[in-house]
Amino acid sequence: MSRRSLVKLAGAAGAWLTAGGLLAACGGTAGSSNPPATASSKPAAAGSSPAGATAGSKTEAASPAPSQAAAAAGASAPPAPKSWDELLAAAKAEGKVVVTGAPDPNTRQNLPAAFKQRFGIDLEYLPDATAVTARLQGERAAGQYNLDAEINGSDSVYVTLYANGWLDPFKSALLLPEAADASKWKPGGPWFRDPKGDTVLQLFATASPNVTLNADVVKPTDIPTGDSLLDPKWKGKICAFDPSVNGAGLAIGSALYVAKGEDYVSKLYKGQNVVLTRDYKQLADWIAHGNYPIGLAVPQNYLDDYVKAGLKFAQPELPDAPDGTNGGFGLLVVLNRAPHPNAARVFANWMASPEGMTIYSKTQFQVPVRSDIDPNWLPPRVIPKPGVKYLDTYDYEFQTKQRTNIRQFYEKLLK
Repeated sequence: MSRRSLVKLAGAAGAWLTAGGLLAACGGTAGSSNPPATASSKPAAAGSSPAGATAGSKTEAASPAPSQAAAAAGASAPPAPKSWDELLAAAKAEGKVVVTGAPDPNTRQNLPAAFKQRFGIDLEYLPDATAVTARLQGERAAGQYNLDAEINGSDSVYVTLYANGWLDPFKSALLLPEAADASKWKPGGPWFRDPKGDTVLQLFATASPNVTLNADVVKPTDIPTGDSLLDPKWKGKICAFDPSVNGAGLAIGSALYVAKGEDYVSKLYKGQNVVLTRDYKQLADWIAHGNYPIGLAVPQNYLDDYVKAGLKFAQPELPDAPDGTNGGFGLLVVLNRAPHPNAARVFANWMASPEGMTIYSKTQFQVPVRSDIDPNWLPPRVIPKPGVKYLDTYDYEFQTKQRTNIRQFYEKLLK
């Protein structure tokens, strides 16, 4: 079969993929996991990073917890049962759990089936957590409380759910032994990212390549540094997910902004006539077909069908513009006033366990933050390296302070 036919085949196969944006990394060749935490590890403080994986950003002022008015907007669920057996029995009595998360078809199929098989509890899965979250304001104002839990990105979780006081803490409800074992988490314990350290659990920490190349058109040696992207010969040949809106584009745009400054990103995005899109599949198609052979903020899972068809891509490591890390659709939260509060807690325990996190990681092409999971389905390129300082784009302070200012900068630059 010709290369042209393979590309057409890959495009057809990819059409059924989800249209939502994923902050995910490409699956493919085998890679080794990060060194496991020692058995003597202690639970990490809120906001701490996995050892040797990420480094959080510093900001001038601490971000506030939800306001008293927001916290009063929702009533907390009844106290969780004190043992796992009691919790599971209460969840089975409720009969089901309603969850929203990543929009891809693999997640929609695999999570409900595996959860049902393990616990005998139905999992109603609502795809596209970003859209579902956007509807909650109106639903809650109308007294409708239909959602139990979410696995979502940092924008929706921090800026909408947490800030409005719509979440219940669930750290004390991690009763499943394999979920709560602190020694099996890279940060030294379940990685809660909210200021109180008990409400927003991060499941993934993946190194996100800033740049993706169509290796048949542009060689990695052509882009040895971030500065090389400013070479006039690349003008009009670069595409990117729009960094002026929340999503992968802003995450990568933030990493470049922090590493290189305003003047650099202005020369890059504006001076090089970078072509922008808010469609992840379109971005992958542009790279694969060579329309724009250099891409910024390309979610690697959208290239997977092209990789299977034989196309080659490269993600050069830029010494002057290091990657950031992200959690994708990997922030786990439990809603207050949930219709099935105990089933929501069982789901949270399962997602924090090796079984649930592995199943979900494989659909998302993301690196688990548990040290007892070997992500051998991922390429080494996306696994954070010990000793490397990455911009932690899911750090609460960075997300709620610095990132907002960066997004506003890009809005002004690219309007």
